[in-house]
Amino acid sequence: MPNCSPKCRLASRILTFYVIAGVAALALEPPAIVTSVAVAGTRLPVNLTTQAGRPYDAGLVAHDVHELWASGRFSNIRVEAVPAEGGLSVRFLVTESPALSLHEIRIEPSSFGLHPRVAQGTPVNAVRAHEIALEARKQLNAEGYVNARVDECLVPISRRAADLHLTVHPGKPVDVKEVAFSGDLGLKSHEVRRTMRSLRIRRVFAWRLLPAFNADAVESDLNRLRSLYISKGYFDAVVQSNNKIEERTARVRIDIQSGPRYRTSDVTVTGTRPEIRQVRPENLCPCLLAARRDAEREGILDFSARLNIQRLDQESAALTASVDRGTAYRAGRIEFAGNHHCTDANVRRNFLLDEGQPLDRQLLRTSVARLNQTMQFEPLDDHDVTIREHTETGVADVLVRLTERKPRAWAISGPVGPPSLAGPLAASLSSRLPPWGRGLLELSTYTASISLIAFAHPLIPVLAAPRFLPVLALQRPYTPGEGWQSGFVIAPQLGWQRSALSYAFTQLQHRLRAPVLDPELEVAVERPQGAATLVCDEPKPRFAAWRNTAALAVRFLSAISSL
Repeated sequence: MPNCSPKCRLASRILTFYVIAGVAALALEPPAIVTSVAVAGTRLPVNLTTQAGRPYDAGLVAHDVHELWASGRFSNIRVEAVPAEGGLSVRFLVTESPALSLHEIRIEPSSFGLHPRVAQGTPVNAVRAHEIALEARKQLNAEGYVNARVDECLVPISRRAADLHLTVHPGKPVDVKEVAFSGDLGLKSHEVRRTMRSLRIRRVFAWRLLPAFNADAVESDLNRLRSLYISKGYFDAVVQSNNKIEERTARVRIDIQSGPRYRTSDVTVTGTRPEIRQVRPENLCPCLLAARRDAEREGILDFSARLNIQRLDQESAALTASVDRGTAYRAGRIEFAGNHHCTDANVRRNFLLDEGQPLDRQLLRTSVARLNQTMQFEPLDDHDVTIREHTETGVADVLVRLTERKPRAWAISGPVGPPSLAGPLAASLSSRLPPWGRGLLELSTYTASISLIAFAHPLIPVLAAPRFLPVLALQRPYTPGEGWQSGFVIAPQLGWQRSALSYAFTQLQHRLRAPVLDPELEVAVERPQGAATLVCDEPKPRFAAWRNTAALAVRFLSAISSL
């Protein structure tokens, strides 16, 4: 990491000191009327709270200076208040920061596996660099580094490009060692523990797998516990936590006061189409999830649900649910950004949502999952998808920001146990081919690799001497959009039988995977005890556990079949 980061911060502090000192000096004088306000050094639009014709306010000037710095568009800011006829003339003297595009992100140390999702060539300034550093810190917090800090520095490498250097100060990781419950649970302890996700301590044989401590994860589990008690009729339940961190371990104590359990009749539901009058309390979540799915098929993007709880007496309550469906949209332009080597046609083949159709969010989520399955891009999530709604036309445009994986890679893989049981030892170098051709002959969908594979005798793996085999292969990884025309390897050294078996295993493994679950539905709850949230989870697909287990078994068979 260069020494520019401290210098950048020192320069900023010096400039800020001079601005504040000048403002403070002006503040000692009697208030005067601002006769004129000017900004020199830029043609960019600037919004200032300091206005002509008003009394001079040093606080407003300091606020304007802070907002100009926060915009990240200026590298130097000075303020001049010159006496003029009838008051003061205020001038903001600014120097524009050069327009830079991101060339590369360098992270030191690089052993934490941070992958900021920022494409090469993205416009970058001081504010954007700080946002990227905050995103990296959130990733560290999620892994248990509660006191992590990430410093950023933009290093210009030319007049139009700059590298972003991130220095990671992780601190000590914190794991959750114990989760204890106290108070009046009202429910069985194993039912309460099963509801938790982020704080659940799992056991694998004699090992305890401790989850990473994260304040956001703790709050998420608390919301799930509150939702559990509401779904069971404990409408007055109070769930709180007390976290104690000792060096590298955390102890979480959750206090639960369940309160009384209320009797309820059928829930009155309004706003659904087709209209649903009343449902049993245990069927409320399936009813709301089905209503959301119906709304998504029509292209409705803003779907929300509310649950109102009215206490009738000390033992019974009435429930009323309402649904707000919002406005329906059709898909307008579907655009992709960041795919420099992969053609637009290749990306669109994995997309299920078409232009002109109702903008079905489930199809959009499934399309993003299919893009992730191609392994050609960095993992996508909701933050990489932007929907621009045009209320006057009922059309919404979709922009998907992609970050391609590096075209070249190296890998070393080996078996866990004897090679005769878990596959060979292999080292490989691979590179994606240039974007030429189309259809089945589109070279950007292929990867060329050279590998060195070590085989051992299957009967006596310890005593037998390994045999090394260099393999030159041309591979087309599996993509959902290509289906049967992908997932194959052409390697003459391995023979057609082994290549055919690898193709069959690849197709079977990807088709056995359970479909992606829809996100949970958060229902706003109004109750006498205070606002809360009811979390409705989508039911798992049928045989999901069996399908995932079978896919894992096929992957294991594929590994040992390469012997």
